[in-house]
Amino acid sequence: MLRGVGRTDVGVQRTQNEDAMYFDDFLGVYVVCDGMGGHASGQVASDLAIRTIVHALKTGDPMPAPGQDPLVAAMKAANAAVFQRAQMDPTCHGMGTTAVGCRTEGPTLHICHCGDSRAYLLRHGQFHPLTRDHSLRNLYQDRPDLIGQLGPATSNVIIRAVGLDAAVEIEHNTLPMEHGDIYLLCCDGLSDLVDDWMIREIMTAGDPLEVTADNLIRAANNNGGSDNITVVLAQAFADTLWAAPAPQYGYHQQAY
Repeated sequence: MLRGVGRTDVGVQRTQNEDAMYFDDFLGVYVVCDGMGGHASGQVASDLAIRTIVHALKTGDPMPAPGQDPLVAAMKAANAAVFQRAQMDPTCHGMGTTAVGCRTEGPTLHICHCGDSRAYLLRHGQFHPLTRDHSLRNLYQDRPDLIGQLGPATSNVIIRAVGLDAAVEIEHNTLPMEHGDIYLLCCDGLSDLVDDWMIREIMTAGDPLEVTADNLIRAANNNGGSDNITVVLAQAFADTLWAAPAPQYGYHQQAY
């Protein structure tokens, strides 16, 4: 079982927050979305994606295809919802959102993502990435024949996001949970500004999850705060040891 907390901050240089997040210990679901698009459409995309994902997981609608993880089905439903909204509303044309989420199934954690929002694992003091950005940089690194052709202007371009096209591929992986694991979901407002070694230092300081989340956001703001910053932390407890603290629930939604 996981116990989660979440924090989001507009950052130092932005005037609106286009991130959205959701965590529910009872449901065992944790999601971070980072919207993109002109005007306020990034807010629309991330919020619509979160609401669609949560609805799908709570109701089972749409039903996952045979062999498909429910979180994958939920993210694909979010893709359809965001894409359809963008086609119907000219002010939302071209909007989309990254998405990273995890859900528990017994002792197994399912991790799904699309874009450059990330998941990390802190286990026995070791800090491990659980996702790999769907970025142009990584695509080119996978193609040795294209190395050297990547310009600085395109180095951080993402090549996959929820809502940009009628169909999307969601990456899905699993891992066994261990008592004491701490999972971090975050947008690039954290990962672009705070090096992994510093994130690890903050997460291994022994502070409560709430303080750790605040310290991660503070570190990003201290390094310029050039983007919105959202983090969700979830710590694993063996079921027999689940006594305190109480399960948590949280939802950050934009008004637009």
